[in-house]
Amino acid sequence: MLMLESLIIRYFRYLDQQGKIVNTLLGLVCSLLLGVLDFLTPMEYSFSFLYLLPISFTTWFAGKRPGLVISIICTAFWSEYRYQGASGAAAWNILSTLGIFCVVAIMLFRIRQLWEAESTLSRTDPLTGVMNLRAFMEIVEYELMRLKREKSPFSIAYIDLDNFKQINDSYGHRKGDELLNEVVRCLASNLRKTDAVARIGGDEFTIFFPATDQKAVKVVTQKVREELKMLSSNTLATTISMGVVTCIDGACNLDEVISIADSLMYEVKKAGKNNVQYAEHTGA
Repeated sequence: MLMLESLIIRYFRYLDQQGKIVNTLLGLVCSLLLGVLDFLTPMEYSFSFLYLLPISFTTWFAGKRPGLVISIICTAFWSEYRYQGASGAAAWNILSTLGIFCVVAIMLFRIRQLWEAESTLSRTDPLTGVMNLRAFMEIVEYELMRLKREKSPFSIAYIDLDNFKQINDSYGHRKGDELLNEVVRCLASNLRKTDAVARIGGDEFTIFFPATDQKAVKVVTQKVREELKMLSSNTLATTISMGVVTCIDGACNLDEVISIADSLMYEVKKAGKNNVQYAEHTGA
């Protein structure tokens, strides 16, 4: 059951990646095929329900306007083979069918909007806007399947802001929140689009560096460390303690790598803070 659910999710992601134009064309092709099938089938059989399939598909993956266009096309196919003459009853039935198709499209579009909003809220840290731990683990686990096949390295960084509690106690939580947001902006300006950042605690962050060996990750993390060291928010400077683990062969367990990076970060804390500790790991 879990495998089937995973396949469906991946299939839906694949369709979303194709874009509105491709999905609209797919919906149009399905409508045409259904129209031909409707034409070849005796009139006693109604295809009204089946026409909802391309309408629903197009609306979900392409949007409201393409969904409404497909609704009109499906109504035209449905009515062409049933009402050849002009009459009040025929017009009423055609308009009623069009209304039903359009209502389904609009409702499905609204459901998609609500689902996306709920999905965003459940996967995003409300203060900083970066991913939460749940979203981070899902995305990274998916990416690790590719890295494992390619035997490509990756790195995980575990970051903790130094003396953050004292900042909150001395200047208030509002200043602390401002500092967290500035830290996120600093991270975003120094990382690649393929890197993933998540806030996993009050002042703790983790970063995923795909296809990044230890030499490359040292360059990035040292640059981030120096820029964060100079970061200030209304004269509030901060430093960080960081643990970084590089998986050499891409076959490491994610939880284990994060745990090791966390331990390295605490070693930095014990040694005086404001530093980075590095380590390498393998799937074996």
